Amino acid sequence: MNERRNEIFDIVSKKPTVTVKELSKILVVSEVTIRKDLSLLENQGLLRRTHGGAMQIASNSIEKRIHYRYDEKLKIVKEAVKLIEDGENVLIEAGSTNAILAKELANKKGIHIITNSLYISQMFTDNKNVKISILGGDIQQESQTIVGPLAKLCLSRIAVNKAFIGMDGFSEKLGFTCGDFLRAEVGKEMCYRAEKVIVLAESSKFDNVGFTSIVELAKVSLVITDKQINKEKLRILEENNIKVTVAN
Repeated sequence: MNERRNEIFDIVSKKPTVTVKELSKILVVSEVTIRKDLSLLENQGLLRRTHGGAMQIASNSIEKRIHYRYDEKLKIVKEAVKLIEDGENVLIEAGSTNAILAKELANKKGIHIITNSLYISQMFTDNKNVKISILGGDIQQESQTIVGPLAKLCLSRIAVNKAFIGMDGFSEKLGFTCGDFLRAEVGKEMCYRAEKVIVLAESSKFDNVGFTSIVELAKVSLVITDKQINKEKLRILEENNIKVTVAN
């Protein structure tokens, strides 16, 4: 998506409905341009057209979240893939950027992915290069994520070199945060089971704060993000001895 369509998607995500006229005024482009943008976004499954405007679709749809700022996420993922060797065992936590990471690993050999994402597990039905282990537990239907005590119990028998974690927000006090307590609890356990914790997050996530921590600053080895990351947030990461890779 180009930057204007990202902005449209962001606006529609925050408001139940919006009109073409409102979007035209906010973005300072013609209503004809807005209508074309809305048609393209609808075709990608990111919103629903209405008479004279657009409305949200299911807010937690994994497909919807994957397409939001997809170009930035893919650049981040390309950097993450460089860190993974053929034959490696990795924990990949549920999330849109991590789903793209899993897809990019399809061409590597002998990779073993342990995940709590049903969406990721379904990618590899016919792929013999990648072994998938899916955690047991309770299913959150919209996000296709497995959570709960059984998922944590499954993780208690696992030790890997790397865990790739997503996040919904960031704060200096809480570290990397999540808006879902059950998902955060499984993410914390993944971090505990890995020697290196790598957070993948496009820069807009640093402008939000989730209500619970998924991983504390001291536990994170590396953050991979894009070049629009806020300078103040970058300073906090560096002061906490967290290596930052900015994807270009």
